[in-house]
Amino acid sequence: MRSVTLLAMTLLAAATASAQSPLTVGSATARPGETASGVIAVPDGADPGAQVPVSVVNGVRPGPVLALVAGTHGYEYTSIVALPRVLAKLDAKKMAGAVILVHMANPPAFYERRIYRNVDGKNLNRVYPGNVSGTQTERIAFALTRDVIDKATHLVDMHCGDGNESLWRYSYWQVTGDAKMDAAGKELALAFGLDHIVIDRERPKDLAHSLYTSNTAVLRGKPAITAESGGMGQTDEESVAAQEKGALSVIAQLGIQEFPSARVAKPLFIDRSEVVASPVTGVWRGTVEKMQTVAEGAILGQVRDPFGKVLAEVKAPFAGKVLYVVGTPPVSKGEPVAFVGHVTEVAP
Repeated sequence: MRSVTLLAMTLLAAATASAQSPLTVGSATARPGETASGVIAVPDGADPGAQVPVSVVNGVRPGPVLALVAGTHGYEYTSIVALPRVLAKLDAKKMAGAVILVHMANPPAFYERRIYRNVDGKNLNRVYPGNVSGTQTERIAFALTRDVIDKATHLVDMHCGDGNESLWRYSYWQVTGDAKMDAAGKELALAFGLDHIVIDRERPKDLAHSLYTSNTAVLRGKPAITAESGGMGQTDEESVAAQEKGALSVIAQLGIQEFPSARVAKPLFIDRSEVVASPVTGVWRGTVEKMQTVAEGAILGQVRDPFGKVLAEVKAPFAGKVLYVVGTPPVSKGEPVAFVGHVTEVAP
């Protein structure tokens, strides 16, 4: 009898250890088989706080926890439109693991239609892991690190060209030198389905100054990518659908829930890339289009003064394709005006 009791206790302990647990993100708590929505409350500091809308879909079996982060930049709308579509298709009772959906990472910038920076002059995707006592942007980054990144096992940071950027669809695959992490990151990029993949080897290595959403995850041992689809403040169906299909495809690839795969069969890799900045402040006029092939030294555009005098010509640093180009006139010294990449079919 005693051996039977011990066996029963052992089986019960094993079942309990493998059972899915409730998952809480901000005010949203989802028990196994449930979906919950709420907010991550970023408290006021020297400046106002924020209410970051999130949903948690918690499966009935253990598995990966995928974080999908939309709206890091206020004028990047396609992922914000796509995530409610993703949420509507998730069924917690059919899932293993969980999905955390950050519907709008940066509400203050969204509602004020801000490009790049918040009221405090800071770019949310340059201040991670944040600061609990910092300015608004830093406090948002701190809350997202604590409540989302630290609770996930994988992450997709969903972007598009900002309100001034005409952008082709591509993802960033971060290469760290850790073979296991790099392979997992590559799988995420392929699964998301965008046919151009930028190889990124330049992210910071310091946990205390990780700067970027995806890099913050990677430095914590969590595979992550950044995906870009859309731009110029538009919500065209093709760009929004690419975000939706990509997110669902990653969910399927991780074994969380079954969805059609968007995996790219013949990816093109960007093995060298450079953001080209304006040398002066003025009125920008680009002379190239996204995905246009350019030679080294080709003129990408001109910066003029308000009277029409040419102040500077901006040229391609090497031969490649234009992955994005700024499509609106205002530009300040040091701001990006184009992104050029060298394309190869050879996988690293």
